[in-house]
Amino acid sequence: MIWLFDYDLTLYGEEERYVLDSLDKRIALFVQKTVGGDFENATRIRKDYLVRFGTTLSGLMAMNGTDPDDFFDFIHEPEYLIYPKEAPQKLALLRSLDGPRYVFTNGRHDWSEAGMAHMKIDSAIDAVFDLKMMDWEGKPHVSAYEKMERWLERRHGNVNRREIVLLEDSLRNLEPAHARGWTTIFVNPNVEAPAWVDFHIPHLLNLHDVTRHLTPET
Repeated sequence: MIWLFDYDLTLYGEEERYVLDSLDKRIALFVQKTVGGDFENATRIRKDYLVRFGTTLSGLMAMNGTDPDDFFDFIHEPEYLIYPKEAPQKLALLRSLDGPRYVFTNGRHDWSEAGMAHMKIDSAIDAVFDLKMMDWEGKPHVSAYEKMERWLERRHGNVNRREIVLLEDSLRNLEPAHARGWTTIFVNPNVEAPAWVDFHIPHLLNLHDVTRHLTPET
């Protein structure tokens, strides 16, 4: 199997949502700096862009001409951010998985790399496939999954799509993977999974509950 992990609310869970909240605050501040107005209005615009364009950055690029590296340089200033806690159980779980392990993220690589270093699980991840490698058009755009498949083929040769296992907290981001024939694992304790999802677990540490069912013919 080839394991693809979303980072936010997947490699770290809902119980550490404050990590994502710290990033969302920086994103809203960048939106405020870009469009003006108060913080509450910037927060509304951030959420609107996320819904309409897939990511806030895509909305900022389309509507405001934002340079993506300027955006990430601002939101990733470490003194304003919170990172996940050390997670030795996750390290052991990741190392137990048979096959390469990658992060597939709508963020720039430095955010997930810093978080994994704080969790001390970075040694169990082989590489990060980030938004920059998707030419700034991330999940759920079909092009992101196409680029990931081409990248995997360059690393591993021909790949059976059922052997690509995507773990995500977002159903919206899982849908294109399902349509392409990937194996989908919904990682979310709060939302019920639709029938098309292959597996549903509340937390990354529950992954072994379903690994015995994973085969190339899953």
